[in-house]
Amino acid sequence: MTMLQGIAESLRAMTLLHLLLAFLACMGYLVAEGQLAPVRMRLYGGLVAAASAIWFVIDSPQWTAGAMLVALAVGIVGLFTALVWLLSAALGLRHAVSVAAAQPATETVGAPLDRRVQVAAATRPGALTSH
Repeated sequence: MTMLQGIAESLRAMTLLHLLLAFLACMGYLVAEGQLAPVRMRLYGGLVAAASAIWFVIDSPQWTAGAMLVALAVGIVGLFTALVWLLSAALGLRHAVSVAAAQPATETVGAPLDRRVQVAAATRPGALTSH
């Protein structure tokens, strides 16, 4: 039996617990690697991913096939991330649009009239444009 046949057999033998552990491992990995969550949540996501992956490997009928499945899942997520990065680079979307927050205008008593008009025009809605 080859290694790929062993992995296919372990996929057929997966129980609901294995599916739950695989789901938790993948979701925890995505939370840990993404930039949407704060640092503390990313740390917890990494811990959940590692614990779920280890439990998945231990509970698999053949631990080598379980380890190969975990490595395959991490590799597929990495490949997907690399493809998204390349596509965004090809489309020119790598640089995030910077939006400057409108600062409250502080006017002095002795400011010239044209300066006050410029400040009022810059703080009106719709005055900010993206580059």
